[in-house]
Amino acid sequence: MGFTGQVQAQFQSDFQIKQNFDRDHAEVLEALKTIQTAEEVDEVIEMLNEMESRYRDNESLLNRVLYPETLQVRMTNLRELTQATGTHIAQRSEKGDTIVVLEERIAELTTDATRYQQRADSLNNELAAMRRSRDANAAQARRLRQELDTRDAFIIKMVDSIFVAYENVDLQSLSPAERRGLALEIDAQNVMGYIESVVDNNISFLNTHTELSTQDFLKLYGVQVEFNRMWENMGYDLAQIYVAEARRGERIGSIVEKVDEWEMLIDDAAWTTLSDAFAQNNIELAPFSNSLEFYTSLNTYLDEAIARAEDNGSDEEVAQYQRFADFWFGTVKPNWQEYLIDANLMTYENFNTIDEKLTEWKLQAQPTSYTMLILLGLAIVLILILLALWLMARGQTSGQTRERR
Repeated sequence: MGFTGQVQAQFQSDFQIKQNFDRDHAEVLEALKTIQTAEEVDEVIEMLNEMESRYRDNESLLNRVLYPETLQVRMTNLRELTQATGTHIAQRSEKGDTIVVLEERIAELTTDATRYQQRADSLNNELAAMRRSRDANAAQARRLRQELDTRDAFIIKMVDSIFVAYENVDLQSLSPAERRGLALEIDAQNVMGYIESVVDNNISFLNTHTELSTQDFLKLYGVQVEFNRMWENMGYDLAQIYVAEARRGERIGSIVEKVDEWEMLIDDAAWTTLSDAFAQNNIELAPFSNSLEFYTSLNTYLDEAIARAEDNGSDEEVAQYQRFADFWFGTVKPNWQEYLIDANLMTYENFNTIDEKLTEWKLQAQPTSYTMLILLGLAIVLILILLALWLMARGQTSGQTRERR
């Protein structure tokens, strides 16, 4: 065989070695995807031992063709994956009840989530149709909003359930490889996708409907606050589990950006409609755009009214008090108090303070009655009569004294 033939034979031999290694490597990975028992883990370990023995003499060749990896790196990765899989199987055996319950719960939630997602798609189509129709009205909007509220509440509970269940498996004690293995049991795209869909649906709804009542907007505010609580408490932890590290920052950034947009939209809508509601009842509060400014504006209005009434109680002052009291006790407290408190916009103590100031305003606003004026006049007349009698008696006493002299 000539030199060229020897080179070709050597090339074919090297190529065959590389092909054989790739095939063996793929077989191990495929086996790791399906193994369920400790015995199957031992079989994979035996396969790895045979691979190391088989390719030990070809390490230099494989290092060249696998560059920038090496044979040792490839084998180490396979052993780490096998070890993580074995640990996971062992933990499943030790904590079988927890995992089984978790898997059953996940299957149930996934089925429900799919059903809700299908309903949400239908609702979004209705929202799009309503945007095109000038006949869309508040009643339709509230019905759709209630449907979306039901789905949003389910998604939040679903995330809570999944996260709590995984906490029971003691995620913090697992290695990154073990955590990745456990996360494979959930459709990662669904978890983060469902979370993001809550935000998207609410943004779409707020952009479409600006004619809702103050009560509706305050209720939506509470939904946003509850979602924020869930996201701040668990969002980043869920991303650690369900989003690949390479995409994690981008995915979190996208959701955070949408959450900020949602918060801005509901914040503007709620405070605007709340301010308009007071103005429509001839109650001119100082401008406000957040909870502190709103509470301060209420207190300032009442403090000024009390001071004004102290100086001059009148029928007009009573009428102003009655207008505010009717609106406060007839609309604000029965219809809005629950949502203002749920959204952390006011507290029960805040409402008690306003109630106490209204009582003081009512007392100070009352004009002096005619009866009081008559009584006061009679008292003055009586005082004058008594004074005259005293002066007359004094005059008579002085006259008798002069006569004796």
